[in-house]
Amino acid sequence: MAKIRTWKQAVDYTFKTRHTWRTGSGKMPAMINTAHFTRLRGASFPVDKITRPEMSSVEIELEEEGKSDGTINRVVSAVSTVLNHCASDDLIPTPPRFRRRKEGEGRTLFFTKDEVDRLADTALTVFHRKDLADITLIAAYTGARQGELLKLKRKDIDFRLNTIFIGGRPEAVTKAKNFRSVPIHNRIGRVLHTRVGELASEDLVFGYDWRARDQLIRAFRKVVRLIDKDDNYVFHCLRHSFGTWAVEAGVPIRTIMDLMGHKRIETTLRYAKTT
Repeated sequence: MAKIRTWKQAVDYTFKTRHTWRTGSGKMPAMINTAHFTRLRGASFPVDKITRPEMSSVEIELEEEGKSDGTINRVVSAVSTVLNHCASDDLIPTPPRFRRRKEGEGRTLFFTKDEVDRLADTALTVFHRKDLADITLIAAYTGARQGELLKLKRKDIDFRLNTIFIGGRPEAVTKAKNFRSVPIHNRIGRVLHTRVGELASEDLVFGYDWRARDQLIRAFRKVVRLIDKDDNYVFHCLRHSFGTWAVEAGVPIRTIMDLMGHKRIETTLRYAKTT
């Protein structure tokens, strides 16, 4: 048998030959968790490039999407299972051991308001990226996820009601969608007015600036380093900042839960622990 070279080859072989992945309750979770890696790195990604640093990068990207530590661990475990299974059949070299996160025990990282201002100022003055400065401020003062911001349309911003509708307008969404509304903070009112300008109703507010999600991740990481924060401070920390600031301001937990679109109160309560 030819040696396995790509991620897809490794996954296909594992699903064909690993008993617990061919049948039973383990098949569907395995399909879901391996699909995350395929989506982020592609089916043709070389298996010999799946190193510890590469998996750390994948973890950060999943965290940017709002995935929990538990979900990230399951993805890492699925990748590790694929590689170890292929290695046990001498189809690839012995893979590295990947670290697992401590679920529920991690510290919620957030930026202060001053640090967010510095991030936006650095993006504008050093990199001349107004788009990066704008999305940084709006992420921090709305608590919106990266994917939600990239899908935000001009019609979702209502200056008359001083409201941003995340997940679509209330009259045009289904019950299944994670729809919510967030008031427009004074800090981003002018930014939004300038940003949307002459945009048509269906135009994306940010999507055309960041056609590839990883472009935003890489650009934000460069700015973070310039304000002397380490690489653990990812774009998703702007969402954590919103939740933390709201707790510090005395906003009721249930209100924060609604503003952030959390499905479980326990998720919101971590911000109370942070403060």
